[in-house]
Amino acid sequence: MTSSAKFQASFPLLLTGLSMIFLSEATSQQLDPAKAEGSALVTWSDAGAPLGKFLLVRKGIEVCAVRFTAHNRERDAKGQTPFSSGEESFSASYEWFYQGDGSQSFSKQNVKSGRGKVSKGPLRGIGRLAFETSDSSVRCGPLRLGWMYPTRVTFYEGGRLQRHDIELAPTNWESIDQVRVNEKRLQWFKYDEKREITYIPSDKL
Repeated sequence: MTSSAKFQASFPLLLTGLSMIFLSEATSQQLDPAKAEGSALVTWSDAGAPLGKFLLVRKGIEVCAVRFTAHNRERDAKGQTPFSSGEESFSASYEWFYQGDGSQSFSKQNVKSGRGKVSKGPLRGIGRLAFETSDSSVRCGPLRLGWMYPTRVTFYEGGRLQRHDIELAPTNWESIDQVRVNEKRLQWFKYDEKREITYIPSDKL
């Protein structure tokens, strides 16, 4: 494959990544830090549980429980240059549990688990060749979803929007032993362009 063909093949993914960055900036400008503290946050494109609490992810018979354990904002933004967009850097750590057999039970021995880190930094490169040098994908078993600072997970899987496949439910549970996917009081959210930013206090989860 020629260099030109490789670029044409990767260009749609580049545009998707850039679009997610621009959308995340627009959403961030509308967020209320005071309301977000200690609350779950749901926007039209993502959802997040409070720090230390599980966010449930459902795709068909597959379910994941993701809990962010720490996050960091570097406050290192710099002026834009021809080779860097200059945005500040963010990072977070998380743990995950995956159940894919259709039982939706995290108490079974076939549950997979792990830990991960995500980060976002300035774009590097020139013009259309700009790209991210950080890894902003939350991995849970075979699922790979986008991350938004500080504890939000997007409806984008593998860099592509899954309008109806991905469902997200913030919870107030801190231990995987507490997680009950079929709990009636859980609020499951799907991608919804008309949904306004929603804050859910911990005691309402």
